[in-house]
Amino acid sequence: MPSNWSNRTIWTGDNLPIMRGMNSESVDLIYLDPPFNSKANYAAPIGSEAAGAEFKDTWTVQDIDTTWLEFVTQQILNF
Repeated sequence: MPSNWSNRTIWTGDNLPIMRGMNSESVDLIYLDPPFNSKANYAAPIGSEAAGAEFKDTWTVQDIDTTWLEFVTQQILNF
């Protein structure tokens, strides 16, 4: 990892260019925030800082973007 990258760095966006610049065996932890596909709808409580924010966590076959899936698969295979 280049010396200008500090420990405990959070990266957002397309991670492929970042991963290509990292030294092998330099990542100790990758964190994702499940649950995924919990089959529930979520909304922030009224009066909270995020009031009005909501999302559905129910996935169906129709939700799969095959173009995106093919793209990601190719990126993984090329890595």
